[in-house]
Parts: sequence; structure tokens; C-alpha cells
Amino acid sequence: MLNTPQFLLNSYDTDYESILKQILLLHSNIKYEIEARIGKIYNKETDSRIKINSLVPIIFKKLPKMNVFVPGVDQWDFKNLQKNLTLKDHLEDSFKYYKNGNRVRYVNGEYRFCEKKSKILVLDVYMPAYKYDIRISVMTEEKQMQRITQILKQFNCDFTTVRKNNEISFEIEIEVDDFNYSVEDFIECFYKMNICK
Repeated sequence: MLNTPQFLLNSYDTDYESILKQILLLHSNIKYEIEARIGKIYNKETDSRIKINSLVPIIFKKLPKMNVFVPGVDQWDFKNLQKNLTLKDHLEDSFKYYKNGNRVRYVNGEYRFCEKKSKILVLDVYMPAYKYDIRISVMTEEKQMQRITQILKQFNCDFTTVRKNNEISFEIEIEVDDFNYSVEDFIECFYKMNICK
């Protein structure tokens, strides 16, 4: 099967995406939060993005010990993706994190909810044709209050500037907000949010 040109032409659309679809559909209900983060899978020894000679994305259930997923994009991509995304609503979000694992969300300065998350599944996806990789997380969470806006179809696209220890990083997260969502739209969304090399 690997020797047929048709397989190579279609493998990106069928094998990789069908695996993701199957996994996401197993966890598509109200008790789970599903999100995709954009970043890079780094080799800890070389401190650079991994390089795998592959024609198709590679899904890791667990990264090898010498690799780590680092969320974030460069400042130019952050600004351009944010500018080019057509949003229905714009919100100013902030979170306060506590040592017990809880976080409190404030939207436009107003308290929204407190939540504690537990990870159920993490998949790291190496995207050889793109500048960035993807981390898909499935979590359970307890909320005191629900979000009230949809930003892009059934997804919230969060553009976050993180300031920690005098360092600034830029993170993009695509989160499922409606569990009647289309898995195809979710996968298409993180292709649109990524940067081709």
C-alpha cells in the first residue's frame, strides 16, 4: 500500500485526518474540553524544532523523552494571524492561577468562572509542511460559569500574550466551544491558523 502513488497523494487527507477524527469523536461531548495549541516540538539537546523526514503529519501519543512541545508563535505571526482572523466578538480575557490547580477567568474585567482541569489525553502533531506543530488536549473541567460568546464557528480562538519573569511569549489556542461541532471544521481551523513554510 505504501508503494502506490495514490496512497501518498491521499494519505494526508485520509489516514492522518481519519485518526484524528476518530479520537476527537470519542471525546466530543459536554463533559470534555478539547483544544488545539499552536507551537513547536523541540529537541531538548539541540534546542531546535525536530526534523522528521515525513510526507505526512505524525501524531505522537507521547513524545520521546528528548522532545518537548513548546506552545507559542513568533510575534509577527501572532499579529498577522490575529489581524487576518474574522472574529464575531472581541473580548479582553485574563486568568489568575492558584497553586491548587484552580484558575479564575475574568472577561472585560468581570468575573466569569473558576475552573480546575484534568488532562485525559494529549496528542502532539508534527506538521512537516508547516512552520508550527499542534498539541491537541482533551480535558475535563469544572466551571462555575459558562462562556457566553462564540468567536469562530463553534470555536474560541484565543490569542494570548504571556508575561512571565520578564519574558514575553505569544500563544494561540483553538478551543471547541460547541459540542455539536464538526471535527472537519476543527481540523481545518488549525490548518488555517498555521503558517506554511
